[in-house]
Amino acid sequence: MYRRVLPLLLTAVLLLSGCAAGQKNMPQKTDEKEMTGQPSDMSGEGSMYMDTTENVIYLAGGCFWGMEQLMQSIPGVIDAESGYANGTCEADADYKTVCKGNTGFRETVRVEYDPGQVSLDALLLAYFYVIDPTVENRQGNDRGSQYQTGVYYTNESAKETVERIAEIERGRSEKFFVEIGPLKNYYPAEEYHQNYLEKNPNGYCHIPRAEMELFSRLRIDPGDYQKPA
Repeated sequence: MYRRVLPLLLTAVLLLSGCAAGQKNMPQKTDEKEMTGQPSDMSGEGSMYMDTTENVIYLAGGCFWGMEQLMQSIPGVIDAESGYANGTCEADADYKTVCKGNTGFRETVRVEYDPGQVSLDALLLAYFYVIDPTVENRQGNDRGSQYQTGVYYTNESAKETVERIAEIERGRSEKFFVEIGPLKNYYPAEEYHQNYLEKNPNGYCHIPRAEMELFSRLRIDPGDYQKPA
């Protein structure tokens, strides 16, 4: 029902408006208590890797080629980079290693954005619209733990927004498998994965091009509206 109703909402909005490379931009591992001055409430989630950029979010949504292209198409996104996040093994993350399926790494897109042009709410709207949150270790034709969906934040402000929207999404279906939590580690993917669909316009993508086009024309930002209690 959500996917039937949301296109109508977005149409109305548009009418109204007319493990290889090293970890990128990762300072030292920081305990949440040190970061905020408050006791941690992450219940065993452990320490959080802090990105030096304030307005950034990490999105695992299946094959990173499509998610990277989607995010790059949204006005206000400064940069989108494909990579591997939140692995549980000690090995460096590269494509060959991650594809073995036993590293815990997820194909993830690092999204840096300008909050003056686009809100985190809008980016998460696009993210949840194109993924299937009811399946585990799979998106589209891709199967494996590296294709597990997840939203990983790096600061308290993003955490509040992510958890608020995730709670709404949980209520839309009986099953919800999207990982929600802090970013623990991240490695940029190999250069040939970056901007893959720009280099290979006919390459495989599990996200329909029409959906990318829809969000590229989004002009009214849902983050501009006050949420009801």
